[in-house]
Amino acid sequence: MPGQRKDYILDQIELLRQFVARLTIDRNPAGLEEALQLSLNLQAKLFPRPAPEFLALPVDAQIDALQAGATPAVGRDKCLTYARLLQQTASLYEFRGRPDLAAGARQLALHVALTLAVASPADDAATLVPGLLDDLDPLDLHPPVRALLDRFVAPPP
Repeated sequence: MPGQRKDYILDQIELLRQFVARLTIDRNPAGLEEALQLSLNLQAKLFPRPAPEFLALPVDAQIDALQAGATPAVGRDKCLTYARLLQQTASLYEFRGRPDLAAGARQLALHVALTLAVASPADDAATLVPGLLDDLDPLDLHPPVRALLDRFVAPPP
Protein backbone atom coordinates (compact mmCIF):
# COMPACT_ATOMS: atom_id res chain seq x y z
CA MET A 1 0.00 0.00 0.00
CA PRO A 2 2.77 2.55 0.74
CA GLY A 3 4.15 1.94 -2.77
CA GLN A 4 0.75 2.64 -4.27
CA ARG A 5 0.46 5.87 -2.26
CA LYS A 6 3.93 6.95 -3.43
CA ASP A 7 3.07 6.21 -7.08
CA TYR A 8 -0.19 8.14 -6.75
CA ILE A 9 1.54 11.14 -5.19
CA LEU A 10 4.28 11.11 -7.83
CA ASP A 11 1.64 10.95 -10.56
CA GLN A 12 -0.16 13.88 -8.97
CA ILE A 13 3.07 15.89 -8.70
CA GLU A 14 3.53 15.32 -12.42
CA LEU A 15 0.00 16.65 -12.91
CA LEU A 16 0.96 19.65 -10.79
CA ARG A 17 4.04 20.21 -12.99
CA GLN A 18 1.76 20.20 -16.02
CA PHE A 19 -0.46 22.80 -14.34
CA VAL A 20 2.61 24.97 -13.70
CA ALA A 21 3.83 24.55 -17.29
CA ARG A 22 0.42 25.45 -18.67
CA LEU A 23 0.16 28.51 -16.43
CA THR A 24 3.64 29.62 -17.41
CA ILE A 25 3.13 29.20 -21.15
CA ASP A 26 -0.47 30.36 -21.49
CA ARG A 27 -0.43 32.99 -18.73
CA ASN A 28 -4.00 31.89 -18.10
CA PRO A 29 -4.80 31.74 -14.38
CA ALA A 30 -7.69 29.32 -14.87
CA GLY A 31 -6.95 26.32 -12.72
CA LEU A 32 -4.53 28.09 -10.39
CA GLU A 33 -6.69 27.61 -7.32
CA GLU A 34 -7.31 23.99 -8.30
CA ALA A 35 -3.56 23.43 -8.61
CA LEU A 36 -2.88 25.04 -5.22
CA GLN A 37 -5.57 22.89 -3.63
CA LEU A 38 -4.06 19.80 -5.24
CA SER A 39 -0.70 20.74 -3.75
CA LEU A 40 -2.13 21.06 -0.24
CA ASN A 41 -4.02 17.79 -0.63
CA LEU A 42 -0.85 16.00 -1.73
CA GLN A 43 1.07 17.41 1.21
CA ALA A 44 -1.66 16.16 3.56
CA LYS A 45 -1.44 12.70 1.98
CA LEU A 46 2.32 12.60 2.52
CA PHE A 47 2.15 13.32 6.24
CA PRO A 48 -0.90 12.17 6.60
CA ARG A 49 -2.52 14.91 8.64
CA PRO A 50 -4.33 18.13 7.84
CA ALA A 51 -2.24 20.92 6.37
CA PRO A 52 -2.63 23.30 9.34
CA GLU A 53 -1.15 20.64 11.62
CA PHE A 54 1.98 19.78 9.63
CA LEU A 55 2.59 23.34 8.45
CA ALA A 56 2.69 24.48 12.08
CA LEU A 57 5.56 22.09 12.82
CA PRO A 58 9.19 23.22 12.66
CA VAL A 59 11.04 21.86 9.61
CA ASP A 60 12.94 19.21 11.56
CA ALA A 61 9.66 17.98 13.06
CA GLN A 62 8.13 17.84 9.57
CA ILE A 63 11.05 15.72 8.39
CA ASP A 64 10.72 13.47 11.44
CA ALA A 65 6.97 13.11 10.80
CA LEU A 66 7.60 12.13 7.19
CA GLN A 67 10.16 9.52 8.22
CA ALA A 68 8.24 8.15 11.22
CA GLY A 69 7.45 4.45 10.91
CA ALA A 70 9.14 4.17 7.52
CA THR A 71 12.31 2.44 6.47
CA PRO A 72 15.20 4.88 5.93
CA ALA A 73 14.79 4.61 2.14
CA VAL A 74 11.04 5.20 2.21
CA GLY A 75 11.46 8.08 4.68
CA ARG A 76 14.03 9.73 2.39
CA ASP A 77 11.72 9.25 -0.61
CA LYS A 78 8.86 10.91 1.26
CA CYS A 79 11.08 13.85 2.18
CA LEU A 80 12.31 14.17 -1.41
CA THR A 81 8.76 14.03 -2.67
CA TYR A 82 7.82 16.76 -0.21
CA ALA A 83 10.69 18.97 -1.39
CA ARG A 84 9.70 18.48 -5.04
CA LEU A 85 6.08 19.22 -4.21
CA LEU A 86 7.08 22.42 -2.40
CA GLN A 87 9.18 23.43 -5.41
CA GLN A 88 6.13 23.13 -7.68
CA THR A 89 3.94 24.90 -5.14
CA ALA A 90 6.40 27.79 -5.09
CA SER A 91 5.94 28.20 -8.83
CA LEU A 92 2.18 28.36 -8.32
CA TYR A 93 2.54 31.02 -5.63
CA GLU A 94 4.84 32.99 -7.93
CA PHE A 95 2.27 32.88 -10.70
CA ARG A 96 -0.41 33.95 -8.23
CA GLY A 97 1.61 37.08 -7.48
CA ARG A 98 2.71 35.97 -4.01
CA PRO A 99 6.51 36.07 -4.12
CA ASP A 100 6.62 35.94 -0.32
CA LEU A 101 4.82 32.58 -0.23
CA ALA A 102 6.87 31.34 -3.18
CA ALA A 103 10.13 32.20 -1.39
CA GLY A 104 8.87 30.51 1.79
CA ALA A 105 7.96 27.32 -0.08
CA ARG A 106 11.31 27.30 -1.89
CA GLN A 107 13.22 27.89 1.33
CA LEU A 108 11.32 25.06 3.04
CA ALA A 109 12.04 22.79 0.06
CA LEU A 110 15.70 23.80 0.21
CA HIS A 111 15.84 23.11 3.95
CA VAL A 112 14.43 19.61 3.44
CA ALA A 113 16.67 18.89 0.43
CA LEU A 114 19.79 20.16 2.21
CA THR A 115 19.00 18.14 5.32
CA LEU A 116 18.93 15.00 3.19
CA ALA A 117 21.91 15.99 1.02
CA VAL A 118 24.14 16.80 3.99
CA ALA A 119 23.30 13.43 5.55
CA SER A 120 23.99 11.60 2.28
CA PRO A 121 25.81 13.71 -0.35
CA ALA A 122 25.30 11.14 -3.14
CA ASP A 123 21.54 11.32 -2.66
CA ASP A 124 19.02 12.60 -5.21
CA ALA A 125 18.34 15.49 -2.84
CA ALA A 126 21.62 17.09 -3.92
CA THR A 127 20.22 17.49 -7.45
CA LEU A 128 17.35 19.65 -6.16
CA VAL A 129 19.60 22.15 -4.40
CA PRO A 130 20.93 24.12 -7.42
CA GLY A 131 17.46 24.64 -8.91
CA LEU A 132 16.08 25.85 -5.60
CA LEU A 133 19.04 28.19 -5.09
CA ASP A 134 18.49 29.71 -8.54
CA ASP A 135 15.25 31.24 -7.30
CA LEU A 136 16.42 32.32 -3.84
CA ASP A 137 18.70 35.11 -2.73
CA PRO A 138 21.39 33.50 -0.54
CA LEU A 139 21.36 36.60 1.66
CA ASP A 140 17.70 35.94 2.49
CA LEU A 141 18.24 32.37 3.69
CA HIS A 142 17.25 31.65 7.27
CA PRO A 143 20.25 30.86 9.50
CA PRO A 144 19.55 27.10 9.75
CA VAL A 145 19.23 26.85 5.96
CA ARG A 146 22.40 28.92 5.49
CA ALA A 147 24.26 26.64 7.91
CA LEU A 148 23.09 23.55 6.01
CA LEU A 149 24.12 25.14 2.71
CA ASP A 150 27.57 25.92 4.11
CA ARG A 151 27.93 22.28 5.19
CA PHE A 152 26.70 21.10 1.80
CA VAL A 153 29.18 23.15 -0.22
CA ALA A 154 32.10 22.66 2.17
CA PRO A 155 34.81 20.39 0.82
CA PRO A 156 34.98 16.98 2.49
CA PRO A 157 37.50 16.80 5.35
